[in-house]
Amino acid sequence: MNKPYIGITGFMSRAEVEVILSKLSPSNNHLLMVGVLASWKTLRSITNKWPNRYPPVGKIANIFSTDPRALNLVHYHTDESETLLHDLRWLTNLGGKLLHGFQLNVKWPPPKILDEYRIKHPDKKLVLQIGGGALEEVKHSPIRLAVRVAMEYNEVTDYLLIDPSGGFGMDLDIEKALDYLRALKEADIKLTMGVAGGLNGFSVPALKKIADEFPDLCLDAEGRLRDEQDTLDLEKAKHYLTESLKLFL
Repeated sequence: MNKPYIGITGFMSRAEVEVILSKLSPSNNHLLMVGVLASWKTLRSITNKWPNRYPPVGKIANIFSTDPRALNLVHYHTDESETLLHDLRWLTNLGGKLLHGFQLNVKWPPPKILDEYRIKHPDKKLVLQIGGGALEEVKHSPIRLAVRVAMEYNEVTDYLLIDPSGGFGMDLDIEKALDYLRALKEADIKLTMGVAGGLNGFSVPALKKIADEFPDLCLDAEGRLRDEQDTLDLEKAKHYLTESLKLFL
């Protein structure tokens, strides 16, 4: 089982990462997941509509930390499955030696492509994001979700994140998330599982019910940790981290 993490997505500089890492105890069971965003557009030097969340890809390697408490991931979004393998390999080079892997913000990425990537990069971790579109394809059924993950992704990914919000700050449905997690557990899914959706320091305590049942739960937050200029708000991020850690005491 992979070590669980508390994630913050949308870092733009290593200085931001170091501020947050300073609030993480060395003895804590959870890593800090350092999420750096990239997309098909930004990989090709095309500015997208979130310039304060997506750094120039040439700067990605400089954002990641050497701290062993950090899990450094590129969160890659694309609708172009035919270029996914090429793009992951491209980003692996751009991410540098501190890159630990990817979160795949892709609706049901082809397992064959993930397997091909892992053959060349067995040391890299892959997070399968289950977003709103992926949930729609399984008709929001916990059983259908568990069956599909068990059949197609159990051997080619390391983590699974239930993330209906997709960075837009929409609240997580606690009971529905529990239904998904329980179905995945019953299906003997090997992946380390997590949830995301509308998380910040004020909403995280509501996850206590999930954390008590799933003590190795991963979390990730993005949209509600931004300020009015859509810049990462470090005070909000520190508050979120502090409250998240309390869930697992």
